[in-house]
Amino acid sequence: MNQGSSDATTEARPRGAAGRAEVNFRLTILTGDDQTAALVMTDLGFPMATFEPITAELRDAGGALLAGEPVAWSVGETPANMGVQMDPMGTAPCIVVTDERGVATLDKMRGKAASAFYDYGPFTLVASHEGASAAANLTVATPVAIVPAIVSGDNQSVARSGDAVPGGEAVFAPVTILMKDTQRRPVPGVRVSLEAIGPKGMTIRLSPEGATAVVVSDAEGLVTLVRVTTESQASTPV
Repeated sequence: MNQGSSDATTEARPRGAAGRAEVNFRLTILTGDDQTAALVMTDLGFPMATFEPITAELRDAGGALLAGEPVAWSVGETPANMGVQMDPMGTAPCIVVTDERGVATLDKMRGKAASAFYDYGPFTLVASHEGASAAANLTVATPVAIVPAIVSGDNQSVARSGDAVPGGEAVFAPVTILMKDTQRRPVPGVRVSLEAIGPKGMTIRLSPEGATAVVVSDAEGLVTLVRVTTESQASTPV
């Protein structure tokens, strides 16, 4: 996120009967410009990207900061299927009053500037006051595909042994899977669902729950299934 002042600034110059400029306002994006956020699945069942607060500064013709003035935030151009919300009530435009420093802060979405959903790509949020405007440029990142690759534990062959269960039990060494994106970068924090599929008559345990397990990739993008066991009445080794 670029915290420097944005060049996205325009001035409004209403003119009187004689054509002279009577009022001159200037809006400048101070912080929150050029943000990029990823879509993250929500409890509501759809992915959403959230953006940090955006601030715009309002000055008059002489350069003095203007406090207590309304600044209207609206959504500019967006990708075709994108929805953007700046206010929990869905009110548009979203009105923010400048503080004692002449700054209007867009942060009504639980301390965030906006939420974007359904699509990805660049869009703008525009601050305006009596003809003056300034735009913050934001981007919802293109979703990155995750590609799993088995690192170790593949192609194991273990005989059943012991009498803890009828027919014996086969215990396999850990299986490790690397989760990486299409740019070959490790992806940490991914919840990976694993399911065992075997022949009829065989019981396979991946976890205390049975033939399924959920493992989260570590800081290096690795998913490790620690214990795999099989039980069977059949006589064929597994």
